[in-house]
Amino acid sequence: MRVLSVDLGTANTVAVLSDHGVVDVDGGPTMPSSVYLDEDGSLRVGREAERRSRQDPSRYEANPKRHIDKATLKLGEQNLPVNDALAAIYARVLEAVTALLKGEHLDEIRLTHPAEWGPSRRNKLLSAARLAGMTGELVPVPEATAVASLSGGRPLAVYDFGADTFDVSVLDAQHRILADGSLSDVGGLDVDQALLEHIGRTVSHKDPAGWQRLMRPVTVDDHRARLGLREELRLAKEDLSELPQVEVLMPEPFEKVVITRAELEALVRSSLIRTTELLISTVHRAGVTPEHVYLVGGSCRMPLVAQIIAEKVGIVPTNPDHPETIVATGAQVVDRAAITLKPEDDKPRYVEPPTVVTAPVSPAVTGPHPVNPNVSGPNPVVSGSYPSGSYPSGAYSASGAYPVTGPYPVNPNISGSYPANFPQQAPKKDNRKVLIGAGAAVLVVAGIIGAVFALSGPSLPSADECKDDTAQDGQGFTKCLRQLAGTVPDGGGCEKADSAQITGMEEIKGTVVSCTIRDGYAVQYILTDSVTGAENNAASIAKSFQTDRVEADWTGNGLEGDYRAATSSGTGVLVFTAKGRPMFGILTKTAEENADELKADEMADFFEKSVQPGE
Repeated sequence: MRVLSVDLGTANTVAVLSDHGVVDVDGGPTMPSSVYLDEDGSLRVGREAERRSRQDPSRYEANPKRHIDKATLKLGEQNLPVNDALAAIYARVLEAVTALLKGEHLDEIRLTHPAEWGPSRRNKLLSAARLAGMTGELVPVPEATAVASLSGGRPLAVYDFGADTFDVSVLDAQHRILADGSLSDVGGLDVDQALLEHIGRTVSHKDPAGWQRLMRPVTVDDHRARLGLREELRLAKEDLSELPQVEVLMPEPFEKVVITRAELEALVRSSLIRTTELLISTVHRAGVTPEHVYLVGGSCRMPLVAQIIAEKVGIVPTNPDHPETIVATGAQVVDRAAITLKPEDDKPRYVEPPTVVTAPVSPAVTGPHPVNPNVSGPNPVVSGSYPSGSYPSGAYSASGAYPVTGPYPVNPNISGSYPANFPQQAPKKDNRKVLIGAGAAVLVVAGIIGAVFALSGPSLPSADECKDDTAQDGQGFTKCLRQLAGTVPDGGGCEKADSAQITGMEEIKGTVVSCTIRDGYAVQYILTDSVTGAENNAASIAKSFQTDRVEADWTGNGLEGDYRAATSSGTGVLVFTAKGRPMFGILTKTAEENADELKADEMADFFEKSVQPGE
């Protein structure tokens, strides 16, 4: 069955085709969700729309999805139906996919959407897809359900920092959405706006009239200058995820400005704290213990996002390498029986209580986007209408999300702030999942949650005890490594090693024991200096997989964790972690002459039968 999943996002659109992976629609895995209306009435989309925007910015809309509740968009002197704009984006996707189908037809098209959307908004997407010429069965899929489908059978929270809004959903082990919430004034575009205001406080005094033209463009040249500056700010925001500072080229008469990562983090910190507070309150309303928090959306690349979640919630979130493509990838493997759609549009959106001001608020730069006085912190990301130009106002209406007193079970054991230790979850069984190969799937298990969720007890060494445990037996095992190895050392063939070795990877340092098992299988056990170090090393190995892979959870010897397996040309690798412990293992299988092609499932079977420590 040929299945196409399309994530039409506020900023970018991603498509994934079964048996192919992420589709290169517009020169890359993501296509800008932009439209430009030519004078002859034809619509340009994606990067071509961005290029044409310089000709006449009034005919350009960077984010048509933001206007889902409107009937039309004003582009130039014409009123374009919003459905036509969305259909043009879907049509561009279909054009790219048709070339890959080679005459075959699509059986099913899965269209992702925010979990809080009711039938009216969903029907607009379905209508736009039909208008674009998409045939086959159209299936709406909540974004949170798509992400959860990559996680196996476990309760989780989805932290979605999109371009337009911040959304959070808590799902049970069957991927049913139990509770959700949203902040309409926290999104990637709001971060861009905060940067714009920050620069304005720095340079506007040099030419107040020139800055006002950027804030309220009138002429075509003004609009072009504003578009160029917004693009510079977007790129600066992305670069600051990797660099300590960047230069922003400014339109005349202003000189270039240097922005540091510290300045960006000061601008957004208070808003990110609000997102974690909403995450906490949504978990309380859901009444379940999430085992993971998955980060979705390009803005999650900011290191501060994961840092604040770890500080305020006590979880090391799962941060996929490509958060922009995870929704479309997950939609491919969604169990349709697990899809739950919001039945109404008119329920009030959940809004968290306003934050008490605890610090002076810097005055807003002159312009129509004021700093919200209800939000603590010096320079918060704020709500308000965008100035005219490339980011017109018209955010989603305040409908479509569950109320605070919605029909969710409340766990009486959860009260106050996010608890330091959640109730222990029962072991998960039979949740092995196949993920399609590189370029087509995002491995979403790399950010294992920290020691706060680990099993603990008087008979089990803690993470700190494992780290400080240097006493080794004759084979090189510490007490903690022996716990991870289970009965493997009993078969002999284990000895100390200077470092862990895996083809194509740098040497991994730590306390290492290498064991030869049988039939070409070998396993290396590694004790690192921290839980994060073990997780990062395991994640690096998993990211090197270039073929289809298998993932699943495991439990044994009082430990729990998960593993990821892949094979290529008769050689297999399986990396497994121990949740909340600074150690991991690498199982390898060397190629045998004239042997049948090794499968990832075979690696998983061998691990579960012969390597996984028993209960």
